[in-house]
Amino acid sequence: MVGNVQEMLRELGPQEALWPFLEEKAPTTVETTEEFVQEVLFGSHRDKVVVLPNGIEKLNQQNAIPAGLQEALLKSSRVWEVLANLAPDAADTLKGRLWQYNEKGKESEIKRADKLGSLKEVWETLRTGQDDGTYDKGVPLYISELRNNKKVRHPVTGEMVKTATQIDVMDVIPQAGLAPFWERGEGGIFLGERGSGSGLHVDQCLWSNVGKQWQGYKLFAVWPWEERIAILEDAKRGSIFHFPLGEEEVKFLERACVVALIKPGDVFVFSGGIPHMAMCVGDQLNVTAYESMIPLNEKAIYMLARTNSKDHFKKCWMDDDDLDELLEDVVDALAGNVSDRNIDDDTRREIQACEEAMKQHGDAYCRRLWEREDARRKRVKAAPVVDRNACTVNPASKRMRLG
Repeated sequence: MVGNVQEMLRELGPQEALWPFLEEKAPTTVETTEEFVQEVLFGSHRDKVVVLPNGIEKLNQQNAIPAGLQEALLKSSRVWEVLANLAPDAADTLKGRLWQYNEKGKESEIKRADKLGSLKEVWETLRTGQDDGTYDKGVPLYISELRNNKKVRHPVTGEMVKTATQIDVMDVIPQAGLAPFWERGEGGIFLGERGSGSGLHVDQCLWSNVGKQWQGYKLFAVWPWEERIAILEDAKRGSIFHFPLGEEEVKFLERACVVALIKPGDVFVFSGGIPHMAMCVGDQLNVTAYESMIPLNEKAIYMLARTNSKDHFKKCWMDDDDLDELLEDVVDALAGNVSDRNIDDDTRREIQACEEAMKQHGDAYCRRLWEREDARRKRVKAAPVVDRNACTVNPASKRMRLG
C-alpha cells in the first residue's frame, strides 16, 4: 500500500497533503472480480476495506453516471460550476444535499428554511448566498446523496427507483440475490473537491456499502467496531481531518484500523456500521457513488441486528418504521433463499446462521418476524401432501381433483 501511495503521489503531485499511511493499516486489495464478488456477498466487511483496482471497468460501471450530469462534469472544475453547468432538465429532475467547509475540521449544510428539492433550487440558494456574501465562493463544496427527485424506471431492470446511476454493481453479479438486502431505490452519487467529504459518522443502518470511484482521489479511514461509540464521542461526529493535521487528529487516525487512498477506477466495499470518514484530495473533482447492502454473513447480520441499539451511535439512528420495513425484507429474503433447492449446503448453513443471529441479537420486532416465519413453516410442514399422480383435471371446471 505504501508503494502504491507513492505511485499515486506522482499523479497528485508531491505537494499534495495526505493523512499518514502505515502498512498495517492498508486496505485489502484483490485483483479479480471473482475475489471481489466473493468478499462483497459473503464477507463481514467489519474492520476492513477491500479494494478492486480498475473495478469500474472490470464491473462494467463506466457508463453509470447519467448523461446530463456527465456533461456538466466535463465543463467543471468546482462543485458550484457543476450546478451552474447542469442542463435545465437535469437540474429539475435531480436532487441532493449541499455542504460547505468554511471552518477547519467542520462541515455545514447549505439549505433554505424549507427542505430543498431539485438541484436547480440548490444552485439558486447557493448563487444568491454567494452574491450577497453569505457563502464564500472559494470554500470547498460537496454534494451528497444526489439522486432523482421522483422514481423513474431503472434502465437495466425496469424497476421504479430514485437512484440516478444507470447501472449498478448488483446488476453485474448473477448471485446478487443471495445478499439478504441490496438497496436500489435511494442509492446516491457524491461530488466533491479538495477539502470536502463525509465527516466522521456511522450509517443510519449498520449495513455495508459498495463504493464506486469514477473520478478523483479520496482519503478514506475506518475505525474498528470496538471504537463504534468512543471515537465518535472523542473526535466528534461530523468532524473531518483537514490539513494541517493537529496532534490530536494524528492520534485519532492512529486509532483507525484502515487508512486508504482511493483512486480513480477503484471499486471498494466496507461496513457502514463502523465509524468512517472520507475527504477529497487533488485538483480533480471527486465523483463517487455507493450501493448499500447486507452480505450473507453471520457477523454482518449481527451488526444489522444492533441497528438503533446501544451499539449504534444515537444521533445516527434510522427511522424506526424504515428499519422495521428493512428487517421485513431481510427476513423474507433469508426465508426464501434457505428453501431454494438450488443452493449448496455451505450457503444454506450460512443462511441458517444468519437467521439464528437475527433471532438472538435482534430487537423485539425482529424476533416477532421470525416467530411468524417459524409458524408459517410449521403450517406448511403440517399440510397434507397431495399425490399429484392421483390427480386428474375436470375439463369443465379446469380445477384439479382427487382421482
